[in-house]
Amino acid sequence: MRAAGVEAFGEPLRELSVPVPAPRPGEVLIRVGAAAVNPADLGMVAGRYRWADPVRFPLIPGYDVAGWRADTGEPVVGFTLHKATQRGGYAPFVSLPEDLVVPLPATADITEAAALPLAGLTALQSLDALGPDVRTLLVNGPRGAVGGFAARLAAARGLTVVSDDSSPVDAALDVIGGAAAQAAFDRVRDGGRYVTVVPEFWVPGGPFTAARGIDPQVISVGYDRASLLALVRHHAEGTLRPRIGTVLPLSAAAEAHRIAARAPGAARISGKVVLAPDL
Repeated sequence: MRAAGVEAFGEPLRELSVPVPAPRPGEVLIRVGAAAVNPADLGMVAGRYRWADPVRFPLIPGYDVAGWRADTGEPVVGFTLHKATQRGGYAPFVSLPEDLVVPLPATADITEAAALPLAGLTALQSLDALGPDVRTLLVNGPRGAVGGFAARLAAARGLTVVSDDSSPVDAALDVIGGAAAQAAFDRVRDGGRYVTVVPEFWVPGGPFTAARGIDPQVISVGYDRASLLALVRHHAEGTLRPRIGTVLPLSAAAEAHRIAARAPGAARISGKVVLAPDL
């Protein structure tokens, strides 16, 4: 099959000829209908990502996939857990452990479903880390994938979500980093909660050590099947509708990464970039 990947770190993505994966016992072969492009994918091909084991080349990136089980035709969405599996979604087929794959309603939009796992799990786990005593929440990037999901999920939980007023809040969720992260921290009331999903901007001994009774937490997404099922349910109910910016063929994967990285000369797209093998 023709996948998109690299044979060495730092290379631009290109089409590669690789075997169709043979599912091992306990795995599901997915015919990929859509694979979302995430910042983590860019870090993978650049060599900035940390895997559990030495990297096996060729490297096919991609955390989020949606499509159909090859054996039954049932629509599904999967989280590749690339850190552990090194299985990527930028391909017509991917084989994943069955636990990483959950069913979709027959009426689900495959392209939208592909944008759920990584950003959605990060948003859910960030909200869970805030604890039960939060009533007002600042999300400093509510138009992005994680921030948008977090804002909608928080509102569904009954929280008041703000982004740009100057009143003190019970908690803040940083999805941007840098100066925006510090500004969000400064908005939290004494003794409040602060969570960031941008770990390079949380440096022990630096600006995000505990202060004013606020103990910053860094969220590194982990997989939980029940949470992925909850995201699918929210999508089916209309609570979570990912904003898709553009859908490109696998042959345009390198351009998809340029768009996601906002590289000079790349198209400016608002919303998630998604790759579709069938285009």
